[in-house]
Amino acid sequence: MDPKSDGIPSVGCLLFLAADQLVAHRPNMVPFYMTRVPCKRVWVHSVHLSAMVLTATFLSLQESGHLSFRIHEGPSTNFPGGVITSLTLYTEVLDSAVRPGLPGELLSAAIESSDGRVGTAKGSAGLWGTDEAYVLGLSVAYPYVKYAVRRELAEVGASTKSWGVFRPDCARIALLEAVCADAVRWWKQQQTAAPRLCALLLAICRTASAGPRGGGGL
Repeated sequence: MDPKSDGIPSVGCLLFLAADQLVAHRPNMVPFYMTRVPCKRVWVHSVHLSAMVLTATFLSLQESGHLSFRIHEGPSTNFPGGVITSLTLYTEVLDSAVRPGLPGELLSAAIESSDGRVGTAKGSAGLWGTDEAYVLGLSVAYPYVKYAVRRELAEVGASTKSWGVFRPDCARIALLEAVCADAVRWWKQQQTAAPRLCALLLAICRTASAGPRGGGGL
């Protein structure tokens, strides 16, 4: 899914706008680890939101033919409850054409990476990220994703910044409702079509989004 070519924000930005449909949320603000969805009285978990947006952006770069991914399975460790396996994700740049917005930032990081290593995660029944605060050597600790989304919304005239305060244009954002719905469907399809890659990316991006101390940011 590559809506940016039509003057619409990237799929990650659209999912940020529709986060209340995909990320655990609550109607009231809490002081830690929560971010408000633009133009909605809904707050979602910052780290989970960031991981979803980053993962979707990586998958969109694969779909558009800019990146490919390879999973390397490391040694497994047996323990009484099962087996823990280490999985490392690598990416290869197939098309280095300049991209706008968050996709461009992640693509640039892949181009500049010395080995294309996205990150590592391990787990048994599920996956959890290892203690790494970077993706492709890029620090994506929250609020990295929030600021990237704000820049994209500004590029399409859906937000303004005055006296350092971000103000979303809710009328303009309302016009993106249909493409946001398309993005939500696309994201669910990706999770069904490539569950292993999605789970690994989410685990890696979740840890990196939390930052070096495991914090979520606001």
